Amino acid sequence: MSSSLFNQYRCSIIIVVLICKASFGQSPSGTTGNWFMCFNQTRLYNKWSIHTEAQYRSFEITPNSEQQLLRGGINYHINTSAFTSIGYAYVGNYAFDKEQLSGVQVSENRIWQQFLMRNNIGRCLFEHRYRLEQRWMQSKNNNRYLNRIRYLLRVTVPLNKKEIEKNTFFLSFYDEIFINLSATPFDRNRLYGAVGYQFLPNANIQLGYLAQTVNTTTKQYLQAAVFYNIDFRKKE
Repeated sequence: MSSSLFNQYRCSIIIVVLICKASFGQSPSGTTGNWFMCFNQTRLYNKWSIHTEAQYRSFEITPNSEQQLLRGGINYHINTSAFTSIGYAYVGNYAFDKEQLSGVQVSENRIWQQFLMRNNIGRCLFEHRYRLEQRWMQSKNNNRYLNRIRYLLRVTVPLNKKEIEKNTFFLSFYDEIFINLSATPFDRNRLYGAVGYQFLPNANIQLGYLAQTVNTTTKQYLQAAVFYNIDFRKKE
């Protein structure tokens, strides 16, 4: 095994250990939030596809809005293992409010660019995502512009089959770090672990647990996500 492949395998083991450690910790706030997410990639041509997603994030298990995110973009597929993207996202941020009467406190308009590549080591699928973000933050008393970079390393492991296809159960783990291009570089880190089921050739559902550290505070979230892809390319 080459040095680079060994390092990727070692990183995946570290991610699993850290996620397990975080999962048994207690959020400082004493509450666990939840995220509901839906992702779609619509393939139009061999080189082009469209990305869309919607996310609802709550401060608590019960509905108590923390963020609502809508993201869309265009992907250019370099080959079967790599593509680049550019897109737009809107994020509405809420203050913690039991009655949810205050509405959106900070709205964000975001332009993003990314490069994503995948490779396999045995049964394990590795995904590396590099993303740039230009962020316009607006509130009643303050407007800010921020630049941020993100790096995500994900490993997906099929359980009952050699690769992910219809009727496959799998595990998915990732670590993502966010870095501001400012005087305070560290923004946040996310550790994630999930169990997934590929119920159609082009669709799966994942149930997971995420620990997000912002500054020195870690909060935990239950997650449910649906991935559904559409392919409009003509079949040969």
